[in-house]
Amino acid sequence: MSVLGDATRRVHVLSPRAGARREEILEVALEVISRKGFHDTSIADIARGARASPATVYQYFHDKRDILLALAERVAKSVVDAMDAWVPLPHPPEDGASDPRPLGDQLHAMIDSRIAQVLAAIAANAAATRLVLRLVRGSDRQVNDVMRGIDTHVVGVIARDITAAVAHGWARPCDAPMTARFILGGIEKLIIDALDPEQPIDLDLASVGREIGALVFFGLAQPELREAGGHEPR
Repeated sequence: MSVLGDATRRVHVLSPRAGARREEILEVALEVISRKGFHDTSIADIARGARASPATVYQYFHDKRDILLALAERVAKSVVDAMDAWVPLPHPPEDGASDPRPLGDQLHAMIDSRIAQVLAAIAANAAATRLVLRLVRGSDRQVNDVMRGIDTHVVGVIARDITAAVAHGWARPCDAPMTARFILGGIEKLIIDALDPEQPIDLDLASVGREIGALVFFGLAQPELREAGGHEPR
């Protein structure tokens, strides 16, 4: 089942032209709501920004809440697509075969790359993520279901990798789902603070990705992998 599950409302299949128009209206809605605030924005405001009639907006969205749900789905899709594009973990080398780099360095670089992909997906949808997290997470059932779907997918993918790494002898034995939730919780806290419109924190995504990668790698990797090639925490 899709990470969005049954939480999303069914959208009729649109022609390419209609789909592009819907995305255009959604972009305008995001800009207007971000500027004026959700409660002070009307469908008429969105229609004016999109150079359309309110009736046209209603062809694509039932109401403002439906627009928020569409934005939540956009955030979910970007994160899920980024994670589903991850390169699989390498297979344990056969006898006599080895990677040009020490395996520890290879795995550490892979963790850094995966975290960077997720952070980039969030950064590319920063305005929508900010709006969804600030306005509706926890207060709207359907939007909350979509956001929980992201959490479930992320935890599942990370736990799967941790379980595989433990089975290959690369990571220490641990509770993979709990560890995955811990990693996700830290990333979510950073994202929420960074996107806070009132008191945002300035994050260098490249630096954040490296630090999270180091915490994950050195917290889970077996000693021989941490020591391979003289790899030290950065």
